[in-house]
Amino acid sequence: MPGARAELVIDYYNRRIKVMDFTGLFEEISGTLEALAEAEEMGKIIVYTPPEKGHEPKTCGYAEEGTIRGYYAGKDCHIFSSYPKNSRGISFHKEKEDQVIKNCLRKSRGEGKNPHKLGDSLKKGGCIKQNEKIRLPEEYTLRPAVQADASTMATLYSQGFQFYPTPLHMESYLLKTMDSDVLYLLVEKQGEIVSLASAEMDSETGSAEITDCLTVPSERGKGLIKELIIALEKELSYRNFLSSYTLCRASSPGINAAFASQGYAYTGRLVNNCRIERGFEDMNIWCKRLK
Repeated sequence: MPGARAELVIDYYNRRIKVMDFTGLFEEISGTLEALAEAEEMGKIIVYTPPEKGHEPKTCGYAEEGTIRGYYAGKDCHIFSSYPKNSRGISFHKEKEDQVIKNCLRKSRGEGKNPHKLGDSLKKGGCIKQNEKIRLPEEYTLRPAVQADASTMATLYSQGFQFYPTPLHMESYLLKTMDSDVLYLLVEKQGEIVSLASAEMDSETGSAEITDCLTVPSERGKGLIKELIIALEKELSYRNFLSSYTLCRASSPGINAAFASQGYAYTGRLVNNCRIERGFEDMNIWCKRLK
């Protein structure tokens, strides 16, 4: 547009448009976004913006849904959303999801635990090495994933999620992301992968999203995801990342509790943000500064 420019992600699977950056006045862009959303049948428009630009989407009728602390090289990112299809903006499980957050915050305050210090178990001069134990029982090991793991990982993800915002069930996708800016860690029990998670790293901003968390049903409730979160944080800190965050399923007590217990702050909820399992789901934002 004359005098304005935007960087977009048009996400057909999740039926949304994400504005990752814009220059010029947002009101010069908003009309084009609405027309694009209608033409492509998108139900949600999301705008990522630094604090100094936050008033612009708000003036155009966008509602702030949350904040990612430290997203822009230590500066906060404010997330604004608009719903061209009004039904997409209705949270159908708000009461249940609010209770999940209340329970998580109550438990984390009651425990009074300090977050694990970063770097405690990193070996001198490098990142986490294969078979390095963190705080797991003897029969478990935690290590970085390698390309030879991609086929098994894809199978586990396809079994764990009927739908997912990214194609984790595709071995080719996992191999591609392993070669880019995604770090996958996994936990094995007697040589079998039983839990895994990843960090999508943005070296330009110094922030990383911890995501793709999965534990096989028979191993749930043993704190494996917590250990993966701790290990990912240590590696991110070693690589000089400033902050980490996650967008996790608002209705899932376990994953929310895992991040709350590690000192993450709850900073908002993205309504009907992406497709997981039976349809669009709300996603909670949890953030933590690593430095």
